[in-house]
Amino acid sequence: MFHRPATALLVALVLAPLPLRAQHDHGGHQGHASAPVDCRTLATPPWSGLPSADRATIERVVRQLRAVGDTAAAATAGFAPQLGDIPTMGVHWTNPARMRDGVRADAPDHLLFTRIAGRDSLVGAAYAFRGPVDAPIPALFESPLAAWHDHAGLGGGNGNTLHMLHVWFVPSPSGPFAGNNFFLPLMAAGQALPDPCWIGTEAEVARLETVAAMVDVLNRRTERSAERSAERSAERSAERSADRDSADGSVPRPRRGAVMAGRLGAGRARMGGGGAMAMLATALDGAAARVAPHLTAMDTAARAGDRAGWERAADSALAALGPGERRLVEGVRDRVKGAQGSIAGRRREPMP
Repeated sequence: MFHRPATALLVALVLAPLPLRAQHDHGGHQGHASAPVDCRTLATPPWSGLPSADRATIERVVRQLRAVGDTAAAATAGFAPQLGDIPTMGVHWTNPARMRDGVRADAPDHLLFTRIAGRDSLVGAAYAFRGPVDAPIPALFESPLAAWHDHAGLGGGNGNTLHMLHVWFVPSPSGPFAGNNFFLPLMAAGQALPDPCWIGTEAEVARLETVAAMVDVLNRRTERSAERSAERSAERSAERSADRDSADGSVPRPRRGAVMAGRLGAGRARMGGGGAMAMLATALDGAAARVAPHLTAMDTAARAGDRAGWERAADSALAALGPGERRLVEGVRDRVKGAQGSIAGRRREPMP
């Protein structure tokens, strides 16, 4: 099982500099495209708007990957988690042997796992290779939506970049090959998804992206709070057990002051020696409480097919954020969008 990053890592995500490749506009494209697609045929499986050959390839890949549909099986098959849990991508599980074998349509070298309903779920796959920025791109699919993106910081040096193409097995408002899937944070939080046809204009796309980032930030904080509560419960249980052992003389009871000192030391370590993270965590706890009723309304509206209700609830949820909370959310949104460079329009080489 993998763990989602806590508050400190979210801050690091916001503050980290953009990879060089994503800071510059190459060929007129800034970042990987996240525009909506045909909402009826290209936003949900089985992707009926794709060419038949593309649908057949995705169906074969889905069947083949059923054997590695959980993280234990993926690890046994040679995949390992890399890069951490990225809000709109999940965790990339990479197979180094497949990376060395070259790009093959029926053998993706990355698996994409996201934690949904308490389970690490396989939500997609990816193809990747390292090479020069202007390297020819394998034509694995016929659809022009199959636009690769790249990550300069992962190219391994020598002017190389990591070229990558995602394939989603779950609904994606920007299509089956989108670099970012802004439905993932909603799925991870147990939210019913809005109808993809509610996300067509630039303003509607911006609303979804910001709401998804907000849900991700607050969901990670809620999960961390639950983990800390479980840890404190385990500590109290251990103390009670130690009290019983001390009472019957079998085990000396540690001095309570020593126990508290240990906790305080651990707390300072988690906060980097200061209280900034604790203050941010407290602020996010307050934001979660304010936003919760609106998230419930969003979920209810999505399940009922109530577009106007979902949009009102989403706008109300964002309005409930304080200025600093809103900046954090928008920072997370912009980081995940800016971390990819688009290479749409690059010449594609047919696969042998």
